[in-house]
Amino acid sequence: MLSNSEIINYDVIDSTNLESKRLIEKEKIVSPTWIIANKQTAGKGRGDKNWVSQEGNLLASLVLPIDFPLNRLPFLSCVVALSLHQCISKLITNNKLLRIKWPNDILYADAKLSGTLIDNFLSKSKNFSIIGIGINIAHHPMIEGRKTTSLNSIAKKSVIAMDLIKPLTSNLSEYLEKLINNSEALLIDEYKIKCWNYNKKVKFITNDRVLEGTLIDISKDFEIIINANNHNFRLNAGELSFEY
Repeated sequence: MLSNSEIINYDVIDSTNLESKRLIEKEKIVSPTWIIANKQTAGKGRGDKNWVSQEGNLLASLVLPIDFPLNRLPFLSCVVALSLHQCISKLITNNKLLRIKWPNDILYADAKLSGTLIDNFLSKSKNFSIIGIGINIAHHPMIEGRKTTSLNSIAKKSVIAMDLIKPLTSNLSEYLEKLINNSEALLIDEYKIKCWNYNKKVKFITNDRVLEGTLIDISKDFEIIINANNHNFRLNAGELSFEY
């Protein structure tokens, strides 16, 4: 379904997600389209965090027309995470160290390798998801209190960012088909196998409280379920962060 995606390249831009929104508002995008930059000056992460955007890394957004019920939107995080995991796993030898930190970060040996920011653009005429993807390929930022890594250092070879677009597009098509065909249960089952610290102790922050519990499940609505203090917390992506 994404095989004929258009690609729009920029040398330098503020943010591929922001540019995607501008192009949607100007009605210049009607079908799946990749917005790709060599460098971003205002890359965004989750919340108010910045995404350090260095040349040589993958800095891209996929503008995806939403052709499925809006109540399945939370599963886009699952689809993207599984697609990234599959794409990256083919380039490295020790796949057991490659994990998905809920909802869609990719870690290698507990160090952040990739992040995703999904913005939804909903209107009366057309609905889009803007899937912003950053993969540390040639470089990784130094962030106090956080471990980060890069694909080239893991794979022990030089990976070119643009070379990932074709396999990533293919993987996204594969997993989107499962979503469209009501195969969410299969997506969740695969996600659990690849999930970071599944059935293990995690330290997490919700409502400004730091808690420790066991990550026990991913719900049918793609919520994370953590048991802490004899209570099951069911949380969505905007309601918690992890300490790791």
